[in-house]
Amino acid sequence: MIENKINRPVLLIGFTLLFVIVLAHFFNGVTIFGYTIKPVDLFSDIKPDSLVSQNSNQIKDNKITSIQNNKEDYAAGNQELNASSLTASVDYDLISRLLNNNNPNQSNTEYSPQPQGVANTNVQIAGNLDQMKYFFDALRNSKNGKVRIAHYGDSGVEGDAITADIRKTMQREFGGKGVGYLSITSQDITFRITTKQSFSNNWKTVSVLTANPQNLPLGISGFVSIPQGQSWVGYETTGWDSQIKYFSNANLFYSNAKNSSIKYSFNNGSEQSAGLKTGNDIKELTLSAPGGSATSVKISSTMADQAYFYGVSLESGNGIYVDNFPWRGNTGLGFLNVPESSMKQFSKLMNYKLFVLMFGANEASFSSQDNTWYANQMVKVINNLKAAFPQSSFLLITVGDKSVKKGTRFVTDPNIPLLIKLQQGIAARTGIAYWNLFEAMGGTNAMESWVKSNPPLALMDYTNPSWQGASRIGQMIAKGIVDAYRNYKK
Repeated sequence: MIENKINRPVLLIGFTLLFVIVLAHFFNGVTIFGYTIKPVDLFSDIKPDSLVSQNSNQIKDNKITSIQNNKEDYAAGNQELNASSLTASVDYDLISRLLNNNNPNQSNTEYSPQPQGVANTNVQIAGNLDQMKYFFDALRNSKNGKVRIAHYGDSGVEGDAITADIRKTMQREFGGKGVGYLSITSQDITFRITTKQSFSNNWKTVSVLTANPQNLPLGISGFVSIPQGQSWVGYETTGWDSQIKYFSNANLFYSNAKNSSIKYSFNNGSEQSAGLKTGNDIKELTLSAPGGSATSVKISSTMADQAYFYGVSLESGNGIYVDNFPWRGNTGLGFLNVPESSMKQFSKLMNYKLFVLMFGANEASFSSQDNTWYANQMVKVINNLKAAFPQSSFLLITVGDKSVKKGTRFVTDPNIPLLIKLQQGIAARTGIAYWNLFEAMGGTNAMESWVKSNPPLALMDYTNPSWQGASRIGQMIAKGIVDAYRNYKK
């Protein structure tokens, strides 16, 4: 009896290994419940590199099948999202990034010595620089008006990562105070470094990440929230940077309002009321802080279905505002779910002069040698944005380095160079500029140096930057923008 019990774990392990091998061998490339079965090599860590590389072509062929089966899913977005799940939803890559930083709520721009060649800070913006003229012209007059940058990306920009350092550099160079636009509800409230956000659990939120059976009009952030009662949202600045610690106005964006009022208060002070205007078009309500300065604001609805609320922008006068728009798990095709009419209305309300598009990491997961469909869709996305914002510039950020295990080494994922070439082609076809993050990180096999840097600039998954790495990327992007502006001939 004792011998039988001892043998049970051995039999269980043996059966499990046999099951995995048979499943991977006979059902390789088959998609079940949205998961595509991939080849399994139990000995990849001890094989010579030459033997491991022989499997790469087969893996690429399987990914071609995978991307065909998943096109519709990731184009429309297949994640369910509501107010209650928003509060509990956590991106564990970013939580790891948070834990790798000594104090993520403090500005961190000083680094210990880096391994040589970790980053190439001299990478310049390439592509059609003439299309950047709308933004460059606006920069010259930033003291006389608000100049907005919209920074869209996948989970890599959640928590205001990367964006925060772009904002910091640009505001110090060209003026501006305030963190800018924030959605009513958000997935990253537990680890955002620049703003503390809280909200009630009775908002109905629809976004580019969810189904939208009622075809509710999404806003500039790709989100819209509808109160299901007396709902509320609160924002409070952190001490991350002095430029965003205080704000004078909280601008609320909404549409389809009933004849009613919202309530609001600054710095936990007395509650006041402000009326909403009726009508289907998107409107802006400016709430001014007493004394012209505040560090927090709370806004409350007074009834269910009172209006479609899009977001709040925390601002202080003229200068640069860089709005952080993270779309977790998205490839950039979520723009196709935002109505053109919404974008055109926001174009009139907000002076966006530059769109920074930082997608591709999720596409790399499906990537193969045939990405024609994705390229065509992204060309459509950018052309639609250019039509809605005809006086705006566009900057595409390529994917950075990402490692895969090859024998005993970590090397650049072979899909990454293919995807970068694809993104450069997208920029050429749409006539916009691009900036090569892969090259800026150090090029081929740079990720290993980022992981081994002191402090680490990337996580041990050899894919995502740490908080320090995100800060470095933000600084490099901002430097590329400023250098291009200074070198551009009118």
